[in-house]
Amino acid sequence: MMMAFGLAVFAAGRASVAQRQVTPRYAERMQAGVPVGFPGTPRGAADAAAAYTQVLAAAGTRDVTSRQALLELIAAEGAAPAVQPLVGPPSEGEAIAQTVVVQVWVADEDLDVVVPEGRDVAVRMLVCALSGTTANAGGLGVGLAGGWYVQPATARWSQGRWRLVGAQRAVPVPPPDQRGTRRDGGPRDMQPLADVLGVRSWAPGTV
Repeated sequence: MMMAFGLAVFAAGRASVAQRQVTPRYAERMQAGVPVGFPGTPRGAADAAAAYTQVLAAAGTRDVTSRQALLELIAAEGAAPAVQPLVGPPSEGEAIAQTVVVQVWVADEDLDVVVPEGRDVAVRMLVCALSGTTANAGGLGVGLAGGWYVQPATARWSQGRWRLVGAQRAVPVPPPDQRGTRRDGGPRDMQPLADVLGVRSWAPGTV
């Protein structure tokens, strides 16, 4: 119920903001299954971070060698350990896990200015993460866990494309109830929700 309400609030807020849908310019530029053609702007940095986060979250299905190669492709030189927290856990048997980046935003930046070589951009992402088992996923959520998080990450423009240089601890942000409080009745920090619904946030690859 709480997640359903959060989705309704999110949809209503975004519907009030005019958006322009375009075909992602990076769609035809792939390297080892990873999109790399994002423009060298803060907006491109956020779109790249979103794509990389989802690719790394799904990397648990790969063997160790493949996971490491993927990490080195996405991370800046020497930054693989700092990006490691984004790599999903190994998936075995009937276990399932999925991470979806719903919104991205970059604070205090001209989103469409071209950045110089070596420039870092701090990105924030609203992430929905689910995990559980296929045996229980259909049982009204029994055995299925998940939630909403704000995932901070830093991307660097290097050699003509974006690479990740770090990922900070994700902060859980479950949707508020109608009174803007937690389930225990205490006050809730509404700033993450305000950022998500703000005019400076967008669905990755759509603006």
